[in-house]
Amino acid sequence: MVAAMSTPETGTPVRALVVGAGAVGQVFARHLQLGGAEVAFLVKEKYAAECRRGFTLYALNGRRKTTPLRLDGVGVVTSPAEAAARPWDQVYVTVSSTAIRAGSWLPELIAATGDATLISLQPGLHDRAVFLAHAAEERLVSGMISLISYQAPLPGETRFPEPGMAYWFPPMAPCPFSGAAARVRAVVDALRRGQLPAKRHPDVPRAVAFPGALMMPQLVALEAAGWSFEALRRGHWLALAARGGAEAMDAVARELDTRPPLMLRLAARPLAMRIVLRAAGWVVPLPLETYLRVHFTKVADQTRLAMETYRDEAHKAALPSTALDELTRVVPQLSALSGGPP
Repeated sequence: MVAAMSTPETGTPVRALVVGAGAVGQVFARHLQLGGAEVAFLVKEKYAAECRRGFTLYALNGRRKTTPLRLDGVGVVTSPAEAAARPWDQVYVTVSSTAIRAGSWLPELIAATGDATLISLQPGLHDRAVFLAHAAEERLVSGMISLISYQAPLPGETRFPEPGMAYWFPPMAPCPFSGAAARVRAVVDALRRGQLPAKRHPDVPRAVAFPGALMMPQLVALEAAGWSFEALRRGHWLALAARGGAEAMDAVARELDTRPPLMLRLAARPLAMRIVLRAAGWVVPLPLETYLRVHFTKVADQTRLAMETYRDEAHKAALPSTALDELTRVVPQLSALSGGPP
């Protein structure tokens, strides 16, 4: 039995609300619970029964990668109004960039959760501003998801005895968090107590902006190449992805009034991308091409939003954008072909 993780102010267990019970939400909920926190999910009513039944997970970092692990006993609320009936210390928002813009649930949740720390895990350039339109900056902690999590088995996988959520923490890549010092410390402590790698960082939104700008054009190009690393390496999409990444980083640099890190500049070159694509398949302990296809088909609307943001920022600053323009036009066509959002 894990001892309860307590808040320093009250000595009571951390009360954590996890918004969304998908690939990321389940992992955060499991590790918060392992650390002794009292955890509940906020989900739509149609997912409530599934959450109450609990979940099976697989931790791919350990020696027993295919041993089922259970996540049970997590509370469930289905609306901000229901969440308002209980006190919360931390609210982890694990849904997509497009979901936080949909409807009125986010401002209602922010109002319903008092002074609880809001943890934003969305990767978009302007996602933080969506929260700050309704919440005091002091409440907001920005985080980055550095883990890989997916609904197992992927097509073709046979190693798991039953369906569940498989996840992997890349080595030496803890999830970073930034914001008010005391709140960041409480978040990092709660996650570390539950063995989820986490660290304090001076400025997560700025740190995330450039890798995201580099990665999104690559993902669009990979999808256009049929989710095949080999086809991407050999086709014209690789050069287009490299140019798109460079253009997106220039747009972000103008928006943030800073320069892209040199290492990412180098990583945007086709040769560097070829090397990374070849090495990725050796390092990541799962069928990476299949994972990327399945995951980013589901979040195609988030990819489209990101690409449109980079394109619009480039246009606003009168920066070169020919690759971004072409890749952004491709996204809706690809989404329709793959069954993603229209």
